[in-house]
Amino acid sequence: MLKNPLHKSVPTTSYAKVKFLDVEKTSSQVDVQLWQDFQTGSESAFAAIYEKNVGLLYSYGIKIVSDKDLVKDSIQDLFIELWDAKNRISKVNSIKAYLCKSLRRKLIASVSKQRKTFDKSQDLEKLNPTVFSSEVSLIEKQLFDEQRKMLNKELDSLTLKQKEIIHLKFYGRLNYNEIAEVMLLDKKATYNLMARTIKILKKCLRRFS
Repeated sequence: MLKNPLHKSVPTTSYAKVKFLDVEKTSSQVDVQLWQDFQTGSESAFAAIYEKNVGLLYSYGIKIVSDKDLVKDSIQDLFIELWDAKNRISKVNSIKAYLCKSLRRKLIASVSKQRKTFDKSQDLEKLNPTVFSSEVSLIEKQLFDEQRKMLNKELDSLTLKQKEIIHLKFYGRLNYNEIAEVMLLDKKATYNLMARTIKILKKCLRRFS
C-alpha cells in the first residue's frame, strides 16, 4: 500500500474501534455502515475512508494523467468536497468505486479545462498516450526477467482502457459492477473489455511456455 502522498490536512485518525468491523460482514455491508457513520459527521469514519482509499486513488490517478501534482490536488479537493457535502450525498454500496469514479471525472474535467479542445465524450486515449505503466504484478512474479520484458512490451500495446481495467481489477481489486460504475460502462461492455484484454495477455503467456 502506498503511503499518504498528499501531506496535507485530511484527518488520518485510527478507526480501529468501530463496531461494524465484523469478519462475517461483506465488504458492501462494511462500506454502507462506514458511509452512514461518515454522513452523520464521524471524523473517524471519514479518516478511515481516506486511509483505506488514498493509495488506490493516487495510483489510479497517475494512470489517467501524468501530472502528479494535479492528482494530489484533485484527491485533496475531492475529500474536502466530500466532507462539506456529507449531508447531501446519496448512500453508496462501494466506496472504492464511488471515489474512483469521482476522481476520474474530476481529472478529466481538469484536463478538459486545460485543453479547451478536449471533448469529454472521447476516450481516455486522448488524455495522455504514455501515462499508463505496466501492471499485473501477479503475472509478472511468475516470469523470468526476459519474459517480463516481453510481457511489458505486450502490455504497452494495450489500449488505455484495457490498461485501466487491468489496474482497477488487479490492483484496485474492484469487482465488475464497480469497474462498470467507474469506467461508465454497462456490465456487458465491462466483461467484454476484460475478456479481450485477458485474451491478449494469455496469448502472450502461451508464447513463454
